[in-house]
Amino acid sequence: MSTSIHPYDPPQATLDPAPHTLSRIWPKHPTARALLLMATSILVFLASMPLAGSPWALRLHVVTASIAVATLLAVAGTFSGVQGIVLFARGASSVKAWGILGSLALTAAGSLLSFFTFVMALWSTSNFRRGRQLRRFGQVLLPPVTRGDAWAGVDFVDLPADARVTAHQWRENGRTEHASVAAFAALTTDLMALGAPPALVIAANQDSLDEIRHTELCFSLARALDGSAEGPGPFSEARRAHRAVSPSFGRTFALARLAADSLVDGALHEGVSARVIAKLGRRCEVPEVRAMLKEIARDEGRHAAHGWDVVLWCASEGGMPVVNALSAALRALPATMLSPLPAEAKDGAWERFGIHGHALEEREYVAALAELRSRVAKLAGEVLPREEKLPEAC
Repeated sequence: MSTSIHPYDPPQATLDPAPHTLSRIWPKHPTARALLLMATSILVFLASMPLAGSPWALRLHVVTASIAVATLLAVAGTFSGVQGIVLFARGASSVKAWGILGSLALTAAGSLLSFFTFVMALWSTSNFRRGRQLRRFGQVLLPPVTRGDAWAGVDFVDLPADARVTAHQWRENGRTEHASVAAFAALTTDLMALGAPPALVIAANQDSLDEIRHTELCFSLARALDGSAEGPGPFSEARRAHRAVSPSFGRTFALARLAADSLVDGALHEGVSARVIAKLGRRCEVPEVRAMLKEIARDEGRHAAHGWDVVLWCASEGGMPVVNALSAALRALPATMLSPLPAEAKDGAWERFGIHGHALEEREYVAALAELRSRVAKLAGEVLPREEKLPEAC
C-alpha cells in the first residue's frame, strides 16, 4: 500500500495585521460614527465662542474650520445612516433598528448644530457697513463705481474747498446705500414667502425707496466735491447673495433666520447708522451736508424700527425657537465693530465734513448692542410665559 506525500502547506496566520491608527479611532458602527462627528462639531463650537471679539482673520479661520466639520459631519453621517438602512433591509442581524434610528437622529441633530455653529460664527465675521446689506459667506457685497451721472442729480452749491478730500468716502457711502436697495428687495421677498402682514411688506418697500434717495445724495455730493460724474455700476453679485429664508428647512427655521438677519442688519446696523449720522448732523460744519445728514438719520432710525418690527413678528410666529436664535446671534457678535475708513478720517478729523471717526462709531455700536440685548431679554421673558400657558388654555 503506497502513501502519497503532499507538500507541506503551513497554516495561515490567524492574527490580523496591526490596525492603522485611523482604524483604532474611527468607529465601525454608524451610531458611534455619528456620535464622534457630533462631539467634534461641539468642540469646534465651544472653541469659536471665546474668539467672537478677536481679529477678523482669526475669526475667518474658525468659520473655515466650522464649515469643514459641518461638511464632514453631513457626508459621513449621511453615509452611515444609508449604510445602516441598507444592512437592515438585507436582514443583517448585527444591525439593530434602534441603532439605525439613533444614527439618523444623531446625524440630523449634529448637522443642525453644525449649521448653527456656522451661522453664529458667520455673524461674528460680518464686517460692519452702514445699514442693511447683502452678504455672501459673511462678506458684504457692494456694486462697482462706473462713469455716469444717472445717480448724481441732486445739486450741492455751497461746499468748502477743503471738504474735497471726502469725495471718495462719500462714494463708498453711496455704494453701501445702493446695496441696501437690493437688501430691502430681498427682505420683501422673504417676508412674502413667510406670509408676513402687509404693514411689514409696505415698510420694506418704503425703506428701499429711502435707500435710493440716500444713494443719489451721496453720489451727488461726491460729484459736487470733485467734479467727477460717477455712480454705481451693474450689481450682478446681488443675484448671488445668500438669502435669509430657506423654506425647505421648515417655517420655524426660516423665521429664526429672518429674525436674526433683521436683528443684526436691521435693528442693530441701521440703528448704529442712525445714531452715528444723528451725531454727525450736529457736528458737521457744512450747512448743506448737515441738512442731508439729518434727513438720512431720520430714515435710518425708521429702518431700524422696522427691523425690530420684523423681529417681533418672527418671534410671535415662531415662539421660543426664534427667541433662542436671536440670543445666539447676539452672543456671537463681537463687542466692538468698526467700518473701514480712510486713515485721515479715523481720528474724527472729517466729522466737521460729515464723515464719522472710529471713536464715534464704536461708542454708538456698543450702546446700540447693549440696548438690543436688553430688548431681546425682555422679549424672551414675554414669549416664554405665554407658551407655558398654552397647554392650560387648551
